[in-house]
Formats: sequence, C-alpha cells, structure tokens
Amino acid sequence: MKSTEGVSQRTIARLPCSFSFHIICLLSFFAIGVPGNFAEAQNALVLVGSGSSVPAPLYNRWAQEYGKRNPNITLRYLPTGTSEGIKAMSHAAGDFAAGEVKFTEEERKGSGLVELPVVLIGIVPIYNLPDVHQEIRLSGEVLADIFLGDVKTWNAAPIAKLNPGTDLPNLPIQVINRPAGKGSNYVFTDFLSKVSPKFRAQVGVTPSPKWPVGEPAERSSDMADKVKSRPGAPGYVEYQ
Repeated sequence: MKSTEGVSQRTIARLPCSFSFHIICLLSFFAIGVPGNFAEAQNALVLVGSGSSVPAPLYNRWAQEYGKRNPNITLRYLPTGTSEGIKAMSHAAGDFAAGEVKFTEEERKGSGLVELPVVLIGIVPIYNLPDVHQEIRLSGEVLADIFLGDVKTWNAAPIAKLNPGTDLPNLPIQVINRPAGKGSNYVFTDFLSKVSPKFRAQVGVTPSPKWPVGEPAERSSDMADKVKSRPGAPGYVEYQ
C-alpha cells in the first residue's frame, strides 16, 4: 500500500494536481460551555467528546499527558463520526465534539455551539499496486474520475498519459470510500470538487456523498486494511 510523499502547507485551493499532494483542512473543535454537562464525582471531572475518528489518537494522547498533571480530570473521546458528533452536541449529549465540516450560518445561530479550529490534518490518497515499484502520478481530475467510476483500470489512457514509461497493470480499479457522515469525505470531496467540475456537479462537497462506485469502509483503519488487502484498490485516509 502506498501513499503520497512530501508535505504541503498550502490550502486546498492551491494544491498541485498530482499524486504528490496532501489535502489540508482545518479540523474544527465544537464546544458548549455548560458546566452541567460535566460528570463530577468526588472532585473528579470527566469530559466526554465525540466525532471524527481522524483526531482520536491526538485527543487520546492529550488526555494521557494531561492526566499525568491532573489525575482528577479525565478526557474520553468517542470516534463516532463527524455528523454524529455534531448531532450529539446539538442534543447536549457530551461536552465537546470534533469534525472537519464547518457550521452553516443557521447552525451557528441556532445551535448555541461554539466552533474553534484546533488541528491541521492531511487527507491523502492511497493505493495498492503490488507489482508497480515506482510512485504513480495522478492529477486531481483523474483522481476525481476514478472515484466517479469513469476510469476503470490502472492502465487506462488518462493514467498512462501521466506515467510515461511505467508498466501499468491491466488491473481493475476497486474503489474504497467512506460511508455517510464522515469528515474525511468532506475534505476529500471539497478538493475533488475544486479540481473537477464534473465531480462537483455529480457529487459535490459533502460529508455524505452518494458515491457512484465503490465499497465503504466504516473507519479510517478499515479503509487502510481494505486497501492493503485488495490489489488494485485506491482509497483515502488521514496522513499519520
């Protein structure tokens, strides 16, 4: 399984259209300052958060390190998905949520929640071509066509044109994507919509895309496992 190499600090709109890119997005931290939401017992404080699976390792590490300094405060984070995290906060079920999807103006006015950017993340394409030892280049437009199902094999003309001299296999492309409500979908479709008018018209920018092809993977780790075990599969995960 291969991923892109090199780090870009540029915004999504300025990303180069090749396979050597990182899709960068601000990860938002949604909080509601209601002390009554905190679970307290014998001077102990438990903060419960939920949302995107992308920052889960970071929140767990933060909780571990902060717990060493103040054992009376415990942080628990549940990777339920961006949309589920926002829904939980809207019903006051928890103390904070994290996700990649920005609030709409209506949500900002009507929810009573506060939105803060706290983490930069990178969503990167990955693929599994076991017999190809050099990095494959893909433009953003070709990548969009792959996830639309318009490019069906790894030796198709649009991919071959970007990789002259590379012995590309006549291997079916077996797309792996994420199900509805995932923040990584929002980041990925935002990029693809910027580089491909066709993708923008057919799918658009959304955490819940109606993918025309592909098999879903519930979590980021599931995505990585499916791509790793399936020759010819492309997918997308956070860069970590």
